[in-house]
Amino acid sequence: MKKIFLTLGVAVAFLMTFTSCGPTTEDAIAHNDQIVADQKDMLELEDDLIYAITEDGALDAIEDAYDEYVEYLEETLAKYEGMDAFDENDTFRKAMIDLLTTFLDVATGEYRDLIDIWSKDAEDLTEQDFEDWDSLIEDIDEKEIEANDAFLDAQKDFAAEYNFTLSSD
Repeated sequence: MKKIFLTLGVAVAFLMTFTSCGPTTEDAIAHNDQIVADQKDMLELEDDLIYAITEDGALDAIEDAYDEYVEYLEETLAKYEGMDAFDENDTFRKAMIDLLTTFLDVATGEYRDLIDIWSKDAEDLTEQDFEDWDSLIEDIDEKEIEANDAFLDAQKDFAAEYNFTLSSD
């Protein structure tokens, strides 16, 4: 009888040790909150850039907003690429890397092209510039919406895996 209790005790201790090694729900919530905070900062900087282009219009303000946005994307991407995996699957951190990569590609591609068109003198603008402008706006929306949808799907899966509820604050 003692042998059964001893074996059972060792098995319970082993299982407790094994299950306590992985991230907890609280760890997952903290990880989620950090990623979401960085995502919100990214989107606010993008909004600042859009405002500078559409409302302010001053090329210096646009360039400053652009530089700040790109710098944030590069630094935040490096942060997540250098971060240890959260868990065995590491899907949510990877989803953030994919989101940042897409937004950086759009910033250095489509947004840069928009700014180049914007910086032309009015008399130098061509019909092609106006067509390109509209096409660039569509490309930005398409790429960013697709990337954000994939990110949100990964976030939902991450929350389900770690048994917590997402809230929209």
